[in-house]
Amino acid sequence: MPRIEYKPPSRPRPAQPKNRGLQLVYRILLILALLLALVILGGTVYALAIRPKAAITGRAAFKENGAPSSPVSGAASETNIFTGLGRLRCPTAKAGMVILQAAFPYYPGDRAFSEELASRIRELRNITTAYFAGMTMEELGRKSEADIKAELLAEYNGILRLGRIETLYFNEYMLIE
Repeated sequence: MPRIEYKPPSRPRPAQPKNRGLQLVYRILLILALLLALVILGGTVYALAIRPKAAITGRAAFKENGAPSSPVSGAASETNIFTGLGRLRCPTAKAGMVILQAAFPYYPGDRAFSEELASRIRELRNITTAYFAGMTMEELGRKSEADIKAELLAEYNGILRLGRIETLYFNEYMLIE
């Protein structure tokens, strides 16, 4: 008697893509997506866990001008320098212009005051512009920089409700006729 052997039916092979170029493009895109995910994950880990303590901005400029790095002696917390007013070009009452860049220290731990400063930038700029628009070049030439700072400081503190500015610095102060 002949021996019968069982042969399983052959399975059809999956259809091979005819275009191997598409497979290569797919693999390259997959590798790029994985690399991008690794970069994002690495950046997140660095930013949240490894990042060095950020330096306080604006402090070096004040040391060059001779102003103290901490305006309040014996201050328990660090201070930041608010430079949000930017460079202002203020016309005077007659012909002339004042170019000014004002800055002042504040405590970033006082979140309410920090937010108030950020929300009142436009008002602080308007106060500064109005102050210089009401004076002539001769009047400004007769006033000392300390007097101008004191008057502007009083006007700034007049609109602030959640804190006070204690010291005002001018990074730049020029009278142009």
